[in-house]
Amino acid sequence: MEAAQAELIAQDGRLEMTGVAKRAGLSVGLAYHHFGSKTGLIAAVVEHFYQPLREVMMGPSGTDRESWARLERERFSRMVDYYYDHPLAPLLVGRMGREPEVIDIERAHLEALLDEGVRNLRSAQAAGILSRKFDPEVAIGLVIGGVQQALFRALHREPRPDRTEFMSHLWFLMERLVRP
Repeated sequence: MEAAQAELIAQDGRLEMTGVAKRAGLSVGLAYHHFGSKTGLIAAVVEHFYQPLREVMMGPSGTDRESWARLERERFSRMVDYYYDHPLAPLLVGRMGREPEVIDIERAHLEALLDEGVRNLRSAQAAGILSRKFDPEVAIGLVIGGVQQALFRALHREPRPDRTEFMSHLWFLMERLVRP
């Protein structure tokens, strides 16, 4: 997995099994045996990328206005840190994000985030933390889609925006969207 990730980064999102095998010091046959195909290996690397991010995004939610806002800001901050720090992130939100083997895994990841986000917003509405004037399904789609596009732009800008400033902009917009 590490060799495949390194190969993807070094080759700007392209992967050849021979290059991965050489990096890993293993035979090409072993890689095919374990992952079945180049697509299987790419899928495993992408899943490996998204798993820790799911854990970050699916943490606990607050039970009052103050704790909800604090925990959501922390969740957004950890997500931004993950994308800013992970060397594969620019490729996944960029060129590789359009590849069929990536799209399917990303779609499953996105669906899990959307479902959790809707649950979180509905829970906050039921507790009186957030207004009931907006539809959580629409709001979470705007938030997740908007954040993805903002990350794409940030990760591909030279120089990359300061992460603290970027996070502040994201949170400023998020607060206005849901108005705790």
